[in-house]
Amino acid sequence: MKLKYQTVFLDLQGKILAGDWPQEAMIPTETELCNTYSVSRITIRRALDELVQLGFIHRIRGKGTFVLKTKRLAELRKGVPNTSAPKDAVLFNHIAEDVYYGPETEIGKNFVHLLNLQAEGVVRLRLVSYMNDHPYALMSIFLPLEVSNQIDRETLISKTFLETYEAITGQKIATIHRSISAVIPDDEQCDLLQTRPGSAHLWMKNVAYLDDESPVAMNYAIYNGNVYDFVVELELGSSPFF
Repeated sequence: MKLKYQTVFLDLQGKILAGDWPQEAMIPTETELCNTYSVSRITIRRALDELVQLGFIHRIRGKGTFVLKTKRLAELRKGVPNTSAPKDAVLFNHIAEDVYYGPETEIGKNFVHLLNLQAEGVVRLRLVSYMNDHPYALMSIFLPLEVSNQIDRETLISKTFLETYEAITGQKIATIHRSISAVIPDDEQCDLLQTRPGSAHLWMKNVAYLDDESPVAMNYAIYNGNVYDFVVELELGSSPFF
């Protein structure tokens, strides 16, 4: 049985992993969280302290608590990554959620700055990605309403979001900004990925940009650590971390 602070921690972490609270978003105050979860301030502080220690949030005295853009160390490499699978593998997506969040909602407000939105709000596509009927990723893709209206959902079932976008619009994604962390998702996320609760996974935050550096979409993805490896080839002059 989980302690109260662990239940609160997992729920707060889940909101960050799913992108409900994206990078740089201010999360509710301790008082608001106490009211939401009907627990004491001590319980809330313990849950927040754990999020701080794990590098998810930071506090600014007199301003509030904010979701970190990256953890303490990060690298930036340009280029469009691709997911590869065995030749006989079948990749497909199940659309678990397709919801519009207006500019007056918390999620809509959070993405105004990140996606250069005006007043139209944001659409979240929550996908469970499969390889041969086995889930390998849980994705929350946030995109402007204008972009969402161009995405054919039937095409998205059999192609990645980037492939779907490029095929339909004729525009090429020029750059992906990606950060990767090791996380332990909550029970609901583990259930969707058909993995054991408490197991480690890869959490990736991705922002796709066009040549003019305008953002197309933002993706918060949890990859099944049992079946997914992140492999990259880097051309470096030197690296202080190797």
